[in-house]
Amino acid sequence: MKKIIYSTATIAILIFSAVSCQRYLDITPTGVVIPKSLEDYRALVTKAYSVYPKQKARVTYRTDEMTLNTSSSYASDYKDIYIWNDTNPDPSTVAFPYGDFYNSIFYCNHIIKNGVSDLPEGAEKNQILGEAYALRALNYFELSNLYSDVYVKGQNDASPAVPLILEPKLEGDFPKSTLGKVYEQILSDLNKAEQLINVSKFDAGLNYRFSQPALHAFKARVYQYSADWNNAITEVNKALSYNNSLEDFNDFKVLPVSFKSTESIMNLDFNVDADLNSLANVSPSLLKLYDQQNDLRFARYFKKNGSRTLTTKYSSSSEFKCSFRVGELMLIKAEALAKTNNEGESKKILLALAAKRYNAVGISAYQSKINSLVGAAYYTELLNERLRETCFEGLRWYDLRRTTKPAITHSLEGKDYLLNQSDPRYTLPYPKDARLRNPAL
Repeated sequence: MKKIIYSTATIAILIFSAVSCQRYLDITPTGVVIPKSLEDYRALVTKAYSVYPKQKARVTYRTDEMTLNTSSSYASDYKDIYIWNDTNPDPSTVAFPYGDFYNSIFYCNHIIKNGVSDLPEGAEKNQILGEAYALRALNYFELSNLYSDVYVKGQNDASPAVPLILEPKLEGDFPKSTLGKVYEQILSDLNKAEQLINVSKFDAGLNYRFSQPALHAFKARVYQYSADWNNAITEVNKALSYNNSLEDFNDFKVLPVSFKSTESIMNLDFNVDADLNSLANVSPSLLKLYDQQNDLRFARYFKKNGSRTLTTKYSSSSEFKCSFRVGELMLIKAEALAKTNNEGESKKILLALAAKRYNAVGISAYQSKINSLVGAAYYTELLNERLRETCFEGLRWYDLRRTTKPAITHSLEGKDYLLNQSDPRYTLPYPKDARLRNPAL
């Protein structure tokens, strides 16, 4: 029996609806809608972006950034995620996305396979094809970091990973690939995208799309997560050559996660959705990391709501969608420099970022602190600064996974739940419906 990666409903949408956001070309005699023009292919890649899942908010429940607001009517939908109960969750528990990634990949595969012959030569064709390669890579990168182990090149290349599907097919055999092959494909797609993408900046509102700096920012993160530090530095430098501007919290205008921010590079990921905004109390451990008087982020990143402390990185208007920004790139570079025995240069980068985040008293004290630290103590503080800067941006779970996989305790209704050091639950199990459709998982 052939394995089907999508539900029947999804297949119907893909075949008979195709891209709903724009006009699509004539129906063929077999009933399949076929794109041909640049307009059609732009609509198709827009659809691929639109079905890319909003998983970043969901992984935050598993981190040390928050405690769960059990007074909310939504709490029961997320409590099993919060306590890492992945083996036997309540039927009402919200599922992590899996098929949605392959939905987006399907559209990318169609563009990559057929766009070369269908589209007239030119910059717009190249841009569309480049975005499809980059978005396919992003889908596989996110899938891998949810459902596979952390990749360590040369050590666990043969470890099982997600299925690699590189053709626009809906059914067939979909066996697991390996981590080495998945990351090889991600980098291959990104290298092809680099040859094709030719837009250096999209206007606000369209910067959910891959541009040249966004591509390099993504490559920097891929190399960071796989501990390829020299290449991470190279890609950060390329991205920053397009934009190295930071928001100055001493003259505050807008949060760095806003698509209107001077730091904005790409804004596709919805890192705090309405449910997380309702359910997430900022954890005491996170609040304690800040110099609450002199770190200017404290008053900008958090707000009081009665007895609760909430993140401000939520907007019902979707203003705070953020995938890559300058502040994160500087932290990647600082980490990479520290890992390549360039601690002095790492500190310069970290302090350049801090100068835009602390007041005069705070930066003086912070500079003294940083200059007093060496080795492991400095690296620990660098990671703390990364958490202070990027909290509630959907990065913390991945940072915990790729660094120390520490033990975390969550309390719920008077009971403590423990995620052990290096717990297998740092890797998600495949959703039940995905396993039913594809027993090879």
